[in-house]
Amino acid sequence: MHKKRRPGFGFTILELMIVVAIIGILSAIAYPNYQSYLRRSNRSDAEQYMMKMQTRQQQLLLEQRAYASAPNALNVLASGWTCTAANCTSTRYTISFNPAVDNTATPPSYTICAVPQGTQVADGTLMLTSTGSKSRVSGTSCAAGTDLGW
Repeated sequence: MHKKRRPGFGFTILELMIVVAIIGILSAIAYPNYQSYLRRSNRSDAEQYMMKMQTRQQQLLLEQRAYASAPNALNVLASGWTCTAANCTSTRYTISFNPAVDNTATPPSYTICAVPQGTQVADGTLMLTSTGSKSRVSGTSCAAGTDLGW
């Protein structure tokens, strides 16, 4: 004997396809927003590190009457960052003094520049000067570009 199928038992293929389409639409909206959130989070991490570097530079200026010319001379420690005489790096940014520290100027000056790496490139380059000026510009160079806001 054949069993008769009872109505309301299980899902039809059409119902499953509708659910798959809805999940696809929600994913298409959510994923780009998630990527944007990650970029902002990574930018915040770099900005915080740059502010630590700036604070240490101000301390050195008071103590030694000159800024440190190498990032590793600042002795700024943070998880995920490693510093050499040329730059400090993480998986998302490379931070350096660009242009170089100028202790011969009156007053001495420096610019901390964070160049984005990998997926962070779309977010722009961060710059922080000895005068406290902050900027974020398009591209991956420490030169002027379209202002994107800090």
